Amino acid sequence: MKDGMVKLRRKLKLPIIAPIVLFTLGAIWLWWHYQINYSDVVVSASDEVTVRSFQDSVYRVVLGSFPSYVLVAVATIGLYLTYQSIQSSKSSSRKQLTIQLVTELNENKRLQNTKNLIFVKGNDLPQYYSQLDNHEYKNKSDEEISKEIRHKEDFIIFKHIKINKSFLKNEKKRKIDVEEEKKKRYKRILEDEKLKDDIHYVLNYYEQVALGIRVKAFEEEIFKNLHYSSFMKVWQYAHPLILRIRAISGKKTIYQEIEYLARKWDNEPIKMHSLNIEIIDDNYE
Repeated sequence: MKDGMVKLRRKLKLPIIAPIVLFTLGAIWLWWHYQINYSDVVVSASDEVTVRSFQDSVYRVVLGSFPSYVLVAVATIGLYLTYQSIQSSKSSSRKQLTIQLVTELNENKRLQNTKNLIFVKGNDLPQYYSQLDNHEYKNKSDEEISKEIRHKEDFIIFKHIKINKSFLKNEKKRKIDVEEEKKKRYKRILEDEKLKDDIHYVLNYYEQVALGIRVKAFEEEIFKNLHYSSFMKVWQYAHPLILRIRAISGKKTIYQEIEYLARKWDNEPIKMHSLNIEIIDDNYE
């Protein structure tokens, strides 16, 4: 996303700088023209008598002030054009950056796969997250793990006689079984933590996008038209989980940007464009 922003800024340098340069050159030229032609206007009738009529005085005032008026007008127009150019460049930048954002979002495999997981779990997402977060067995001692292994190896004969397979194993073999079980559990913990990280990755991604839309770094209408359904679906299933995360952490601001944008769009749902399509008959004369 950062590379795209850098490229766009480079492309937009010329439209922003050009009006400023032209305005500066115009101001310099007008100042030079004024100094050469109008700064020292003196009208003398002869060496003895200097005739200054009211009309001549008015004419000289207007003539002497004319470059100043032009300079002010050009400065105002230049500033206005510069402002409009900057605003247009910002708008164009937001639009291009938003389209690039949606393209990268659709190509992000981790994001898409985790979104699909969220959609599959649906309303059961909070319970699923709790299971991933529950690792009671990871703190169990070797003795407790050994007991669980032995219990799994119990089998019953004639409904009354219980025999354990570990009875036939020596102490070394039992230790090996315990170590293997610990490795399996550790691997399971890592897998669960990765799935949790993936869920937070999706929520953090959309939190950044929602913040970018609120501060007008992205064009809201473009993102809304291209990604409305997917975003609202993520919010629908993730909302109960977000509330649970806030309750556990004691922070009500977690993922508040997602909530702000989702509630805004919920009150202003996307509308279908009305298109007037003209059907042209190819057989017309």
